[in-house]
Amino acid sequence: MKKYEKKSFLTSVFLFFIPLAIFASIVLYMYHQDKIKDIQQNILYQMRDYTFDFKNDKFILDVVEFDNKKELFKLYRCKEGFCSYFKAANSGLYLLKVIFPQEKYEKIYEEFIIKIFKFSIIVMFILLILSFGFAFYSLRPMREALYLLENFLKDIIHDLNTPSTSILLNSKLLRKRGDFEEIERIELSAKTISSLYKNLEFISQKGIEKNENISIEEVINSKIEVLQKLYPTIVFKKDIEDFYVKTNENAFERILDNLLTNACKYNKKNGIVHIYASNNKIIIKDTGIGIKNVGKVFDRYYKETDRGLGIGLSIVKKLCDALDIKISIKSKIEEGTSVELVL
Repeated sequence: MKKYEKKSFLTSVFLFFIPLAIFASIVLYMYHQDKIKDIQQNILYQMRDYTFDFKNDKFILDVVEFDNKKELFKLYRCKEGFCSYFKAANSGLYLLKVIFPQEKYEKIYEEFIIKIFKFSIIVMFILLILSFGFAFYSLRPMREALYLLENFLKDIIHDLNTPSTSILLNSKLLRKRGDFEEIERIELSAKTISSLYKNLEFISQKGIEKNENISIEEVINSKIEVLQKLYPTIVFKKDIEDFYVKTNENAFERILDNLLTNACKYNKKNGIVHIYASNNKIIIKDTGIGIKNVGKVFDRYYKETDRGLGIGLSIVKKLCDALDIKISIKSKIEEGTSVELVL
């Protein structure tokens, strides 16, 4: 299950579970209150039966003076626990005070709380299972639609790869007849289409081998050479201390290609792209429009403008994780964005 699917699934689970849990809690609380009343009422009736034969060892008996304020056959809270008053036989001057000790009441209450707690756990577990089932089936159509959409995008980009390759081959043949600026533009456009295809290749790729030593300076310079032709108004500034890293060359080029392309694509007119590289660290800074929500840029299909597919940075994050590269992004609206790679 993909990240956005997990997020939607868990959101659906909690949106369904929380109202049910609240409703179940209210019902259990009402049951608790009613049961307490039943327990106390049962104690009162046992007290009355006790006054007939005085044979029950649950209670303590006392005799008190008659008082009109003391209502008969009513349960009171007293310092000893619970007590009730009854008429004494052949005497109007005294009342029988029957006491149910606090420790005995606490024992009954504790047994009841344990039972209701166990019952509550079972109820909440059943509700959670129902919530998971509801979320799974409610998200099933969305998952199928996204699956079809992803396959559709892959098929479209895959179909674009064949004509783009053909364009590149034919443009090279045309160069032999004459080197024109128009041919170079055709090549750059074909490479841009090919880049989309290469990005989508990594969406479903499982494992990436890191067995190639590459020069950071060479990779960066090769990317800048192409981008300078695509974005002639962008000024590239380099501060590169060349070093080698053992990684996957194709995957690493995808990372730099996406980051540098974004730095150019979302930059201002006559904007600047700074590239710093030293001590196994690469920093790419631009003077572009900035990012509103940095926390979402790695989510697939997330984009803040109408341009692009919203998959570039999600692929970058996936490749960085696979190559053990730590990536962080800082951005300010209308000031620019800074991306740091720690290799």
